Amino acid sequence: MAVAALASAENVSEKPAEKVGYFQIGTDFNFGFNGGPTDPTFAVDTAENYGGNWRGLRIPLETARNYEERINPFFTLSFRAGYKDFHFLMEAPLRKDLEAWYNNDLKTNFTYKPSELDINVPINAYAKWDNSIGFVQFGRFNPEDLKISKNDIFLGGLPYHDGIHWKLNIGIFRYDFLLSSLNAWLFNDVINHETGCPPEGSEAYAQKCTPRGKQVSNQRNRTYTENVKNMVFHRLGVDTKKFWIYLVEQSVIGGKSLEFRSFNPFMYWHDNYATGYTSAATSVEFGYKTSNGAKFYSQINMEDIASPVGEDKKMGTNRSIINYMVGYYHELETRNYGKFSWRLDVVKTDPAANNSRLPLLKYTGRRNYRSNFREQGDRDYADAYFVDYPIGYRRGGDALDLWFDMNWKTSRRSATLTFAWLRQGDKELYTDYDVALKPENALSGVVETQFVVDALYEETVTDWFKYYVGGGFRVYRNLSHDKREDGSDAWLRSGVKFNFNPVDLKF
Repeated sequence: MAVAALASAENVSEKPAEKVGYFQIGTDFNFGFNGGPTDPTFAVDTAENYGGNWRGLRIPLETARNYEERINPFFTLSFRAGYKDFHFLMEAPLRKDLEAWYNNDLKTNFTYKPSELDINVPINAYAKWDNSIGFVQFGRFNPEDLKISKNDIFLGGLPYHDGIHWKLNIGIFRYDFLLSSLNAWLFNDVINHETGCPPEGSEAYAQKCTPRGKQVSNQRNRTYTENVKNMVFHRLGVDTKKFWIYLVEQSVIGGKSLEFRSFNPFMYWHDNYATGYTSAATSVEFGYKTSNGAKFYSQINMEDIASPVGEDKKMGTNRSIINYMVGYYHELETRNYGKFSWRLDVVKTDPAANNSRLPLLKYTGRRNYRSNFREQGDRDYADAYFVDYPIGYRRGGDALDLWFDMNWKTSRRSATLTFAWLRQGDKELYTDYDVALKPENALSGVVETQFVVDALYEETVTDWFKYYVGGGFRVYRNLSHDKREDGSDAWLRSGVKFNFNPVDLKF
Protein backbone atom coordinates (compact mmCIF):
# COMPACT_ATOMS: atom_id res chain seq x y z
CA MET A 1 0.00 0.00 0.00
CA ALA A 2 2.84 2.36 0.78
CA VAL A 3 4.38 1.63 -2.61
CA ALA A 4 1.06 2.27 -4.30
CA ALA A 5 0.73 5.56 -2.46
CA LEU A 6 4.13 6.74 -3.59
CA ALA A 7 3.47 5.54 -7.13
CA SER A 8 0.26 7.57 -7.13
CA ALA A 9 2.17 10.55 -5.86
CA GLU A 10 4.72 10.21 -8.66
CA ASN A 11 2.00 9.99 -11.28
CA VAL A 12 0.32 13.08 -9.89
CA SER A 13 3.54 15.10 -9.82
CA GLU A 14 4.41 14.29 -13.45
CA LYS A 15 2.16 17.15 -14.60
CA PRO A 16 2.44 19.81 -11.89
CA ALA A 17 0.72 22.40 -14.07
CA GLU A 18 -2.48 20.34 -13.98
CA LYS A 19 -2.44 18.37 -10.71
CA VAL A 20 0.02 18.94 -7.89
CA GLY A 21 -1.78 17.47 -4.88
CA TYR A 22 -3.95 14.52 -3.90
CA PHE A 23 -5.89 13.14 -0.95
CA GLN A 24 -7.10 9.56 -0.72
CA ILE A 25 -8.95 7.44 1.79
CA GLY A 26 -8.59 3.75 1.03
CA THR A 27 -10.23 0.63 2.44
CA ASP A 28 -8.62 -2.77 1.98
CA PHE A 29 -10.20 -6.09 2.90
CA ASN A 30 -8.21 -9.34 3.03
CA PHE A 31 -9.80 -12.59 4.20
CA GLY A 32 -7.66 -15.69 4.09
CA PHE A 33 -5.41 -18.28 5.63
CA ASN A 34 -1.95 -16.86 6.39
CA GLY A 35 0.03 -19.81 7.71
CA GLY A 36 3.75 -20.23 8.14
CA PRO A 37 6.44 -21.93 10.24
CA THR A 38 6.07 -21.52 13.99
CA ASP A 39 7.78 -22.71 17.15
CA PRO A 40 6.34 -25.83 18.88
CA THR A 41 5.43 -23.78 21.97
CA PHE A 42 3.78 -20.37 21.94
CA ALA A 43 5.69 -18.90 24.88
CA VAL A 44 9.18 -19.95 25.94
CA ASP A 45 8.88 -18.61 29.49
CA THR A 46 7.50 -15.81 31.63
CA ALA A 47 9.60 -12.71 31.00
CA GLU A 48 8.00 -10.37 33.54
CA ASN A 49 5.85 -10.58 36.68
CA TYR A 50 4.45 -7.62 38.57
CA GLY A 51 2.39 -8.65 41.57
CA GLY A 52 -0.25 -11.28 41.07
CA ASN A 53 -2.14 -9.77 38.16
CA TRP A 54 0.44 -8.75 35.54
CA ARG A 55 2.52 -11.10 33.44
CA GLY A 56 4.53 -10.85 30.23
CA LEU A 57 5.44 -13.86 28.07
CA ARG A 58 8.54 -14.24 25.91
CA ILE A 59 7.68 -15.39 22.38
CA PRO A 60 10.19 -17.30 20.21
CA LEU A 61 11.61 -15.30 17.30
CA GLU A 62 10.53 -17.89 14.67
CA THR A 63 6.85 -17.51 15.59
CA ALA A 64 6.90 -13.71 15.87
CA ARG A 65 8.92 -13.22 12.69
CA ASN A 66 6.55 -15.29 10.58
CA TYR A 67 3.56 -13.56 12.15
CA GLU A 68 4.92 -10.16 11.09
CA GLU A 69 6.03 -11.33 7.64
CA ARG A 70 2.93 -13.31 6.67
CA ILE A 71 -0.27 -12.28 8.40
CA ASN A 72 -2.26 -9.63 6.53
CA PRO A 73 -4.75 -7.29 8.24
CA PHE A 74 -8.30 -8.31 7.34
CA PHE A 75 -9.25 -4.62 7.18
CA THR A 76 -7.10 -1.53 6.68
CA LEU A 77 -8.20 2.08 6.59
CA SER A 78 -5.51 4.18 4.95
CA PHE A 79 -5.01 7.90 4.56
CA ARG A 80 -2.75 9.21 1.80
CA ALA A 81 -2.04 12.79 0.94
CA GLY A 82 0.56 14.71 -1.01
CA TYR A 83 1.45 18.08 -2.40
CA LYS A 84 4.15 18.26 -5.06
CA ASP A 85 7.09 16.30 -3.58
CA PHE A 86 5.71 15.89 -0.05
CA HIS A 87 3.76 12.72 0.76
CA PHE A 88 1.98 11.40 3.84
CA LEU A 89 0.72 7.90 4.61
CA MET A 90 -1.02 6.45 7.66
CA GLU A 91 -2.57 2.99 7.88
CA ALA A 92 -4.96 1.82 10.59
CA PRO A 93 -5.12 -1.99 10.32
CA LEU A 94 -7.27 -4.60 12.02
CA ARG A 95 -5.53 -7.94 12.21
CA LYS A 96 -5.65 -11.04 14.34
CA ASP A 97 -3.84 -11.16 17.65
CA LEU A 98 -0.54 -13.04 17.75
CA GLU A 99 -1.72 -15.75 20.16
CA ALA A 100 -5.14 -16.10 18.49
CA TRP A 101 -3.36 -16.60 15.13
CA TYR A 102 -0.94 -19.13 16.64
CA ASN A 103 -3.73 -21.19 18.25
CA ASN A 104 -5.79 -21.39 15.05
CA ASP A 105 -4.99 -24.55 13.07
CA LEU A 106 -5.74 -22.94 9.69
CA LYS A 107 -4.03 -19.65 10.63
CA THR A 108 -6.96 -17.47 9.57
CA ASN A 109 -6.24 -13.75 9.63
CA PHE A 110 -9.83 -12.63 10.30
CA THR A 111 -11.99 -12.67 13.42
CA TYR A 112 -15.27 -11.34 14.77
CA LYS A 113 -14.23 -11.52 18.44
CA PRO A 114 -12.88 -8.31 20.03
CA SER A 115 -10.60 -10.39 22.27
CA GLU A 116 -8.83 -11.78 19.19
CA LEU A 117 -7.98 -8.39 17.71
CA ASP A 118 -4.42 -7.13 17.64
CA ILE A 119 -4.61 -3.91 19.67
CA ASN A 120 -1.11 -2.67 18.87
CA VAL A 121 -0.36 0.56 17.01
CA PRO A 122 -0.03 0.80 13.20
CA ILE A 123 3.27 -0.29 11.67
CA ASN A 124 3.19 2.05 8.68
CA ALA A 125 2.79 5.79 9.27
CA TYR A 126 5.21 8.34 7.88
CA ALA A 127 5.82 11.55 5.95
CA LYS A 128 8.27 11.72 3.07
CA TRP A 129 9.82 14.57 1.10
CA ASP A 130 11.29 13.57 -2.26
CA ASN A 131 13.76 15.78 -4.04
CA SER A 132 16.05 15.58 -7.07
CA ILE A 133 18.94 14.11 -5.07
CA GLY A 134 17.15 11.79 -2.64
CA PHE A 135 14.55 12.08 0.09
CA VAL A 136 13.90 12.58 3.80
CA GLN A 137 11.47 10.23 5.53
CA PHE A 138 10.32 10.25 9.14
CA GLY A 139 7.81 8.30 11.19
CA ARG A 140 7.29 4.54 11.40
CA PHE A 141 8.45 2.65 8.31
CA ASN A 142 10.49 -0.25 6.95
CA PRO A 143 13.61 1.09 5.13
CA GLU A 144 13.51 -1.45 2.28
CA ASP A 145 15.79 0.67 0.05
CA LEU A 146 18.66 0.10 2.52
CA LYS A 147 18.45 -3.70 2.17
CA ILE A 148 20.07 -5.74 -0.55
CA SER A 149 17.55 -8.54 0.09
CA LYS A 150 15.27 -9.88 2.83
CA ASN A 151 18.36 -11.63 4.20
CA ASP A 152 20.29 -8.38 4.68
CA ILE A 153 22.64 -8.75 7.67
CA PHE A 154 22.74 -5.01 8.46
CA LEU A 155 19.04 -4.11 8.82
CA GLY A 156 17.11 -7.26 7.94
CA GLY A 157 15.52 -8.15 11.26
CA LEU A 158 13.24 -5.42 12.59
CA PRO A 159 9.70 -5.32 11.13
CA TYR A 160 9.84 -1.50 11.19
CA HIS A 161 11.79 1.47 12.54
CA ASP A 162 10.61 4.54 14.44
CA GLY A 163 12.97 7.18 13.15
CA ILE A 164 14.23 9.36 10.36
CA HIS A 165 15.97 8.38 7.12
CA TRP A 166 17.93 10.81 4.96
CA LYS A 167 19.05 9.60 1.52
CA LEU A 168 21.48 11.58 -0.64
CA ASN A 169 22.32 10.58 -4.25
CA ILE A 170 24.72 12.84 -6.15
CA GLY A 171 25.97 11.31 -9.38
CA ILE A 172 27.54 7.97 -8.49
CA PHE A 173 27.92 8.92 -4.81
CA ARG A 174 25.50 7.59 -2.20
CA TYR A 175 24.94 8.51 1.43
CA ASP A 176 22.29 7.26 3.87
CA PHE A 177 21.64 8.28 7.45
CA LEU A 178 19.14 6.45 9.66
CA LEU A 179 18.36 7.32 13.27
CA SER A 180 16.04 4.78 14.90
CA SER A 181 14.50 4.82 18.37
CA LEU A 182 14.45 1.34 19.95
CA ASN A 183 12.44 0.06 22.89
CA ALA A 184 14.60 0.23 26.02
CA TRP A 185 12.38 -2.05 28.14
CA LEU A 186 14.45 -4.03 30.67
CA PHE A 187 13.06 -7.14 32.33
CA ASN A 188 12.62 -7.03 36.15
CA ASP A 189 13.45 -3.35 36.47
CA VAL A 190 12.24 -3.12 40.08
CA ILE A 191 14.59 -1.48 42.58
CA ASN A 192 15.30 -3.18 45.89
CA HIS A 193 15.36 -0.30 48.38
CA GLU A 194 17.88 -2.08 50.60
CA THR A 195 20.48 -2.69 47.87
CA GLY A 196 19.50 0.11 45.49
CA CYS A 197 19.61 -2.41 42.61
CA PRO A 198 17.15 -4.55 40.68
CA PRO A 199 17.10 -8.31 41.41
CA GLU A 200 20.50 -9.88 40.87
CA GLY A 201 20.73 -11.85 37.65
CA SER A 202 18.06 -9.80 35.87
CA GLU A 203 18.53 -7.73 32.75
CA ALA A 204 18.02 -4.54 34.71
CA TYR A 205 20.74 -5.62 37.15
CA ALA A 206 23.16 -6.35 34.30
CA GLN A 207 22.60 -2.87 32.87
CA LYS A 208 22.53 -0.83 36.08
CA CYS A 209 24.54 -2.68 38.74
CA THR A 210 26.84 -5.01 36.83
CA PRO A 211 30.11 -5.86 38.62
CA ARG A 212 33.32 -5.04 36.81
CA GLY A 213 33.89 -8.57 35.57
CA LYS A 214 30.70 -8.42 33.51
CA GLN A 215 31.15 -4.95 32.04
CA VAL A 216 32.08 -4.16 28.47
CA SER A 217 35.78 -3.67 27.87
CA ASN A 218 35.86 0.14 27.98
CA GLN A 219 33.13 0.75 30.56
CA ARG A 220 35.58 1.29 33.48
CA ASN A 221 33.04 0.89 36.29
CA ARG A 222 30.62 3.39 34.78
CA THR A 223 26.91 2.54 34.80
CA TYR A 224 24.30 3.88 32.41
CA THR A 225 20.81 3.73 33.86
CA GLU A 226 18.67 5.93 31.61
CA ASN A 227 15.75 4.16 29.96
CA VAL A 228 16.95 5.02 26.45
CA LYS A 229 18.11 2.97 23.45
CA ASN A 230 18.79 4.24 19.92
CA MET A 231 20.50 3.08 16.76
CA VAL A 232 22.48 5.22 14.32
CA PHE A 233 23.20 3.89 10.83
CA HIS A 234 25.49 5.58 8.27
CA ARG A 235 26.23 4.34 4.77
CA LEU A 236 28.61 5.97 2.31
CA GLY A 237 29.61 4.64 -1.10
CA VAL A 238 29.50 4.71 -4.88
CA ASP A 239 27.12 3.02 -7.31
CA THR A 240 28.15 2.76 -10.96
CA LYS A 241 26.80 0.87 -13.97
CA LYS A 242 29.09 -2.08 -13.24
CA PHE A 243 29.70 -2.17 -9.48
CA TRP A 244 28.82 -0.65 -6.13
CA ILE A 245 30.56 -0.50 -2.76
CA TYR A 246 29.29 0.87 0.55
CA LEU A 247 31.08 1.41 3.83
CA VAL A 248 28.70 1.18 6.77
CA GLU A 249 29.07 2.19 10.40
CA GLN A 250 26.26 1.63 12.83
CA SER A 251 26.00 2.07 16.55
CA VAL A 252 23.59 1.13 19.32
CA ILE A 253 23.56 3.73 22.10
CA GLY A 254 21.93 2.44 25.28
CA GLY A 255 21.47 3.62 28.85
CA LYS A 256 22.37 7.20 27.99
CA SER A 257 20.47 9.95 26.18
CA LEU A 258 21.69 10.95 22.75
CA GLU A 259 24.19 13.75 22.48
CA PHE A 260 24.68 15.61 19.23
CA ARG A 261 28.11 14.06 18.73
CA SER A 262 26.55 10.61 19.13
CA PHE A 263 24.51 10.90 15.95
CA ASN A 264 25.79 13.93 14.02
CA PRO A 265 25.84 12.67 10.39
CA PHE A 266 28.74 14.99 9.49
CA MET A 267 31.09 13.99 12.33
CA TYR A 268 30.15 10.44 13.24
CA TRP A 269 32.58 8.41 11.16
CA HIS A 270 34.76 6.52 13.64
CA ASP A 271 35.18 9.58 15.82
CA ASN A 272 32.86 8.73 18.68
CA TYR A 273 34.86 6.90 21.34
CA ALA A 274 31.99 6.40 23.75
CA THR A 275 33.02 4.74 27.00
CA GLY A 276 30.59 1.96 27.75
CA TYR A 277 27.30 3.17 26.33
CA THR A 278 27.93 2.60 22.61
CA SER A 279 28.34 -0.63 20.68
CA ALA A 280 29.85 0.08 17.26
CA ALA A 281 29.93 -2.14 14.19
CA THR A 282 31.75 -1.54 10.92
CA SER A 283 30.59 -3.21 7.73
CA VAL A 284 31.07 -3.29 3.98
CA GLU A 285 28.77 -4.17 1.09
CA PHE A 286 29.95 -4.59 -2.47
CA GLY A 287 28.50 -5.96 -5.68
CA TYR A 288 29.01 -6.41 -9.40
CA LYS A 289 26.44 -6.04 -12.19
CA THR A 290 26.75 -8.07 -15.38
CA SER A 291 25.56 -6.99 -18.81
CA ASN A 292 22.76 -9.59 -18.86
CA GLY A 293 20.92 -8.29 -15.75
CA ALA A 294 22.62 -10.35 -13.04
CA LYS A 295 24.06 -9.08 -9.76
CA PHE A 296 26.64 -10.65 -7.48
CA TYR A 297 26.84 -9.12 -4.02
CA SER A 298 28.28 -9.64 -0.56
CA GLN A 299 28.00 -8.13 2.92
CA ILE A 300 30.50 -8.41 5.77
CA ASN A 301 29.43 -7.17 9.20
CA MET A 302 32.04 -6.79 11.97
CA GLU A 303 30.59 -6.31 15.45
CA ASP A 304 32.04 -5.49 18.84
CA ILE A 305 34.53 -2.84 17.78
CA ALA A 306 36.14 -1.65 21.04
CA SER A 307 37.35 1.95 20.83
CA PRO A 308 39.89 2.89 21.98
CA VAL A 309 41.28 -0.62 21.58
CA GLY A 310 43.21 -2.19 24.43
CA GLU A 311 42.62 0.43 27.09
CA ASP A 312 41.82 -2.26 29.66
CA LYS A 313 44.61 -4.87 29.86
CA LYS A 314 42.81 -7.00 32.41
CA MET A 315 39.67 -7.50 30.34
CA GLY A 316 41.38 -7.25 26.97
CA THR A 317 39.48 -7.20 23.70
CA ASN A 318 36.97 -9.87 22.73
CA ARG A 319 37.47 -12.01 19.64
CA SER A 320 36.15 -10.73 16.34
CA ILE A 321 32.44 -11.21 15.69
CA ILE A 322 31.92 -11.34 11.92
CA ASN A 323 28.76 -12.11 9.94
CA TYR A 324 28.70 -12.86 6.21
CA MET A 325 26.19 -12.88 3.38
CA VAL A 326 26.83 -13.63 -0.29
CA GLY A 327 24.17 -13.59 -2.97
CA TYR A 328 23.21 -13.71 -6.62
CA TYR A 329 20.22 -12.04 -8.26
CA HIS A 330 19.06 -12.26 -11.86
CA GLU A 331 16.18 -10.51 -13.53
CA LEU A 332 14.81 -11.27 -16.99
CA GLU A 333 11.99 -9.30 -18.62
CA THR A 334 10.20 -10.74 -21.64
CA ARG A 335 7.79 -9.09 -24.04
CA ASN A 336 5.01 -11.67 -23.85
CA TYR A 337 5.54 -13.59 -20.61
CA GLY A 338 6.26 -10.94 -17.99
CA LYS A 339 9.26 -10.53 -15.72
CA PHE A 340 11.16 -13.42 -14.13
CA SER A 341 13.67 -13.13 -11.29
CA TRP A 342 15.53 -15.46 -8.99
CA ARG A 343 17.77 -14.94 -5.99
CA LEU A 344 20.22 -17.14 -4.09
CA ASP A 345 21.50 -16.03 -0.67
CA VAL A 346 23.90 -17.76 1.71
CA VAL A 347 24.14 -16.34 5.23
CA LYS A 348 26.49 -17.16 8.09
CA THR A 349 26.20 -15.43 11.47
CA ASP A 350 28.37 -15.68 14.56
CA PRO A 351 27.02 -17.41 17.71
CA ALA A 352 27.41 -14.05 19.52
CA ALA A 353 25.91 -11.96 16.69
CA ASN A 354 23.81 -9.00 17.90
CA ASN A 355 24.57 -9.98 21.52
CA SER A 356 26.29 -7.95 24.28
CA ARG A 357 27.10 -8.06 27.98
CA LEU A 358 24.90 -5.00 28.50
CA PRO A 359 21.23 -5.54 27.52
CA LEU A 360 20.80 -2.02 26.12
CA LEU A 361 23.81 -2.50 23.82
CA LYS A 362 22.39 -5.56 22.08
CA TYR A 363 21.60 -5.09 18.39
CA THR A 364 17.94 -5.84 18.98
CA GLY A 365 14.60 -4.07 18.89
CA ARG A 366 12.35 -5.30 21.69
CA ARG A 367 8.71 -5.36 20.69
CA ASN A 368 6.04 -5.33 23.37
CA TYR A 369 2.76 -6.74 22.04
CA ARG A 370 -0.20 -5.84 24.25
CA SER A 371 -3.02 -8.36 24.20
CA ASN A 372 -6.63 -8.88 25.26
CA PHE A 373 -6.70 -12.50 24.17
CA ARG A 374 -6.72 -14.14 27.60
CA GLU A 375 -9.39 -13.41 30.19
CA GLN A 376 -8.06 -11.48 33.17
CA GLY A 377 -9.43 -14.04 35.60
CA ASP A 378 -7.67 -16.95 33.88
CA ARG A 379 -4.92 -18.75 35.73
CA ASP A 380 -2.56 -18.31 32.76
CA TYR A 381 -3.53 -14.69 32.02
CA ALA A 382 -0.87 -12.60 30.28
CA ASP A 383 -0.92 -8.87 29.63
CA ALA A 384 1.90 -8.64 27.10
CA TYR A 385 4.16 -10.61 24.77
CA PHE A 386 7.83 -9.72 24.35
CA VAL A 387 9.91 -10.42 21.26
CA ASP A 388 13.52 -9.42 20.64
CA TYR A 389 13.98 -8.88 16.91
CA PRO A 390 17.62 -8.81 15.76
CA ILE A 391 18.56 -5.63 13.94
CA GLY A 392 20.81 -7.63 11.61
CA TYR A 393 19.94 -10.96 9.97
CA ARG A 394 16.26 -11.76 10.43
CA ARG A 395 16.88 -15.25 11.88
CA GLY A 396 19.50 -14.09 14.37
CA GLY A 397 22.89 -15.50 15.29
CA ASP A 398 24.56 -18.92 15.10
CA ALA A 399 23.00 -19.57 11.67
CA LEU A 400 24.21 -21.06 8.40
CA ASP A 401 21.32 -20.65 5.95
CA LEU A 402 20.67 -21.01 2.24
CA TRP A 403 17.70 -19.26 0.58
CA PHE A 404 16.52 -19.61 -3.03
CA ASP A 405 13.62 -17.47 -4.31
CA MET A 406 11.95 -17.45 -7.73
CA ASN A 407 9.45 -14.79 -8.84
CA TRP A 408 7.26 -14.21 -11.87
CA LYS A 409 5.15 -11.12 -12.50
CA THR A 410 2.90 -9.71 -15.21
CA SER A 411 0.51 -6.78 -15.14
CA ARG A 412 -2.18 -8.87 -13.40
CA ARG A 413 -0.51 -12.03 -12.13
CA SER A 414 2.42 -12.92 -9.90
CA ALA A 415 3.92 -16.03 -8.34
CA THR A 416 6.69 -16.72 -5.84
CA LEU A 417 8.45 -19.93 -4.88
CA THR A 418 10.91 -20.24 -2.00
CA PHE A 419 13.26 -23.07 -1.04
CA ALA A 420 15.26 -22.75 2.17
CA TRP A 421 17.76 -24.97 3.94
CA LEU A 422 18.11 -23.49 7.41
CA ARG A 423 20.54 -24.56 10.11
CA GLN A 424 21.04 -22.83 13.44
CA GLY A 425 22.96 -23.52 16.64
CA ASP A 426 21.50 -23.00 20.08
CA LYS A 427 23.12 -19.63 20.93
CA GLU A 428 20.19 -17.19 20.92
CA LEU A 429 19.87 -13.49 21.67
CA TYR A 430 18.91 -14.41 25.24
CA THR A 431 22.01 -16.56 25.74
CA ASP A 432 24.57 -15.10 28.14
CA TYR A 433 27.11 -13.18 26.09
CA ASP A 434 30.18 -14.94 27.51
CA VAL A 435 28.57 -18.32 26.80
CA ALA A 436 27.75 -17.29 23.23
CA LEU A 437 31.28 -15.98 22.75
CA LYS A 438 33.02 -19.30 23.48
CA PRO A 439 32.26 -21.10 20.18
CA GLU A 440 34.02 -19.24 17.37
CA ASN A 441 31.99 -20.63 14.48
CA ALA A 442 28.32 -21.02 13.69
CA LEU A 443 26.30 -24.17 14.40
CA SER A 444 27.24 -24.66 18.03
CA GLY A 445 25.53 -26.89 20.54
CA VAL A 446 22.29 -28.63 19.52
CA VAL A 447 21.79 -27.73 15.86
CA GLU A 448 18.29 -27.18 14.48
CA THR A 449 17.74 -28.03 10.80
CA GLN A 450 14.78 -27.05 8.62
CA PHE A 451 14.02 -27.63 4.94
CA VAL A 452 11.26 -25.23 3.88
CA VAL A 453 9.21 -24.93 0.67
CA ASP A 454 6.70 -22.10 0.25
CA ALA A 455 4.68 -20.97 -2.81
CA LEU A 456 2.12 -18.26 -3.55
CA TYR A 457 0.13 -17.30 -6.68
CA GLU A 458 -1.81 -14.02 -6.88
CA GLU A 459 -4.12 -12.71 -9.61
CA THR A 460 -5.84 -9.36 -10.07
CA VAL A 461 -9.33 -10.04 -11.47
CA THR A 462 -10.54 -6.43 -11.48
CA ASP A 463 -9.20 -3.13 -10.17
CA TRP A 464 -10.88 -3.85 -6.82
CA PHE A 465 -10.68 -7.65 -6.49
CA LYS A 466 -7.74 -10.06 -6.18
CA TYR A 467 -7.28 -13.60 -4.97
CA TYR A 468 -4.25 -15.60 -3.88
CA VAL A 469 -3.59 -19.28 -3.35
CA GLY A 470 -0.57 -21.13 -2.02
CA GLY A 471 1.00 -22.86 0.92
CA GLY A 472 4.08 -24.66 2.06
CA PHE A 473 5.64 -27.35 4.17
CA ARG A 474 8.82 -28.02 6.11
CA VAL A 475 10.77 -30.99 7.40
CA TYR A 476 12.69 -30.33 10.60
CA ARG A 477 15.12 -31.90 13.01
CA ASN A 478 15.85 -30.75 16.58
CA LEU A 479 13.27 -27.97 16.25
CA SER A 480 13.90 -25.27 18.88
CA HIS A 481 17.11 -27.17 19.68
CA ASP A 482 15.13 -29.99 21.27
CA LYS A 483 16.50 -33.41 20.31
CA ARG A 484 13.00 -34.88 20.65
CA GLU A 485 11.45 -32.51 18.07
CA ASP A 486 11.82 -34.22 14.69
CA GLY A 487 9.02 -34.19 12.12
CA SER A 488 7.20 -32.12 9.52
CA ASP A 489 4.29 -29.70 9.18
CA ALA A 490 2.44 -27.74 6.48
CA TRP A 491 0.42 -24.54 6.09
CA LEU A 492 -2.05 -22.82 3.80
CA ARG A 493 -1.81 -19.31 2.28
CA SER A 494 -5.00 -18.52 0.40
CA GLY A 495 -7.63 -15.82 0.37
CA VAL A 496 -9.35 -12.90 -1.35
CA LYS A 497 -8.64 -9.14 -1.37
CA PHE A 498 -10.98 -6.22 -1.95
CA ASN A 499 -9.83 -2.64 -2.44
CA PHE A 500 -11.96 0.52 -2.53
CA ASN A 501 -11.04 4.21 -2.52
CA PRO A 502 -14.20 6.07 -1.39
CA VAL A 503 -12.30 9.37 -1.44
CA ASP A 504 -9.83 10.11 -4.26
CA LEU A 505 -9.24 13.81 -4.79
CA LYS A 506 -6.68 15.50 -7.00
CA PHE A 507 -6.09 19.25 -7.00
